[in-house]
Amino acid sequence: MLRKYETTFNKILPAAIIMIIIVLLFNSIMLARTVGYIHFPGEMGKTEVARQAAEMKVDFYEQRAAEANVLGSSSVRDALAQMKFELEKAKTLEGIFEVQSIHGENLREVIDRELDKKRSEIILNIINKDQGVKYYEGESLITISKKETSGVEIEDGANLLSEKTVNLLKQNKVLRKGTWSPIEVRVDNGKSELVTARTLIDRIKMYETEVNGLRSELKEIRTFAGLTELTGGGITVKLFDSEEGFSDIDIVHDRDVRDVVNELLAAGAAGVSIGDNRIVANSSVRCAGPVILVNQQPIAVNPIVIKAVGDPKILASSLDLIKSQLMEFGIRVDISEEENISLPPLKEKSDK
Repeated sequence: MLRKYETTFNKILPAAIIMIIIVLLFNSIMLARTVGYIHFPGEMGKTEVARQAAEMKVDFYEQRAAEANVLGSSSVRDALAQMKFELEKAKTLEGIFEVQSIHGENLREVIDRELDKKRSEIILNIINKDQGVKYYEGESLITISKKETSGVEIEDGANLLSEKTVNLLKQNKVLRKGTWSPIEVRVDNGKSELVTARTLIDRIKMYETEVNGLRSELKEIRTFAGLTELTGGGITVKLFDSEEGFSDIDIVHDRDVRDVVNELLAAGAAGVSIGDNRIVANSSVRCAGPVILVNQQPIAVNPIVIKAVGDPKILASSLDLIKSQLMEFGIRVDISEEENISLPPLKEKSDK
């Protein structure tokens, strides 16, 4: 009996081990997929998912502007075109989120402002046609608003508006949509005009938009100046001295490093670092005897590590010529494309 159980166990054991291996392998693949190391065929990466979401947001705002009949406004068209342009230019996950945050908010505010303007024009046009308003002697205030739980509400203390005018205001398709802040119309001896006190809010919104724009420009300037950390897709380049000797032509020189950096910048790199040193407009790369100095700081050699943020494939292909030239002297150039790398900010100079 015992021998029979042993035989059965021996038959089941290999299948059980294979099943356990399959389960572990499957769990490992799913874990790698979850953290973004691998993607299944046809599956989009995080950057493409974010880009698609941003494009859907643009479509939403464009449809909203069309439904509100403000798509023909030049300010709306300009804001839409600017967001589409910035989104197309953004190559990193951080850049796409920044476009959504800054330009998406700006687009929303432009549409809301144009919609407020359109509502005001409609209200003023309807009220101006009312005969009671035309022949009114004195001064009165009419307030029109739209709350979420009710229709268009009209406060007309002097009862200037006719029943026809009231119905036109309450049934207007544009005025019936959404919710909006009260719009006040002052009637003064037959003449009606919008109360200008509301322009203070518009000015505040305009200043907020300008401040956000300046913040965006400042951040972009600081990034290009190398004053902030820069992250995104890119490449890592490693330059190794020739293994055959250590004569002058067998080692990596400062001019070789400069050539690599210049090619990367010409290929559209958003930022470059050598070792832990960020490269900016006035950076220096030079030899001091056997030592290579970057921004007056010695760097590790063999390999010399250069990192660049930008389109990985374009940056890598831009170094084909330099790579082949250095190989003639036995200098090895290793290039790896990466989904996410970080460049340190420019190191502040010591006061010593």
